[in-house]
Amino acid sequence: MSFLFNDPDILGQTVFIKRGPHQGKIGLVKEVLNNDVYMVTGADFGKERAQFKRKEFIVHRYRKIRMRSS
Repeated sequence: MSFLFNDPDILGQTVFIKRGPHQGKIGLVKEVLNNDVYMVTGADFGKERAQFKRKEFIVHRYRKIRMRSS
């Protein structure tokens, strides 16, 4: 896997949660709440939406997770 640590444009990118109760899950950045907090959903989160600080996840560089339309 290839991860990008400092890309500022991560909206819609696949992320791997590396800290906290959701550690090890993968999701999509759906919304930027402020400079350091992001809303993640999809993939391992399903319809659940969770907020993460930037230091709690790493961004997958090349692959985006496809979302099913509901």
